[in-house]
Amino acid sequence: MKKNYFEPILGFITLIIAILFLKQFVSVNTADSNTSTYNLQARFLKAGGIMIGNDVKMRGVKIGVVSDVKLDKEYFALIDFQIYSKIKIPRESNIKIASDGILGNKYLSITPQGDNLDNYLEKSGEIKDVEDYESIEDQVSKIIFLATQ
Repeated sequence: MKKNYFEPILGFITLIIAILFLKQFVSVNTADSNTSTYNLQARFLKAGGIMIGNDVKMRGVKIGVVSDVKLDKEYFALIDFQIYSKIKIPRESNIKIASDGILGNKYLSITPQGDNLDNYLEKSGEIKDVEDYESIEDQVSKIIFLATQ
């Protein structure tokens, strides 16, 4: 009986590649515990699908991660997020919930505003300039309303 070594070797190589892909997937989707962060928060009328673990971006660059989403005493959506320590957020910044494409993940988008970009938010600070989330349904209804006038 002739032994076939090709199939076990191919299976072993496939297993190694699968383990490497799994390791890469886990490392990309977990927060780096070595990176120091500080907490900020914002209050929204509608959280719009933001979940723990979603990205926080400034001008399209990831600068942090959403750490908690809950209701406050006045029933606003209170979103806590962590920002990498090397990034300073100007006090006069705008924050909104954006999405990657039509059906993409939601993320918090921070945009610095104003002329005084040297005055930064402190740890556990709150961004006051908030743009509330508009779902696709809200946007389509606005377009239809404008088209009928």
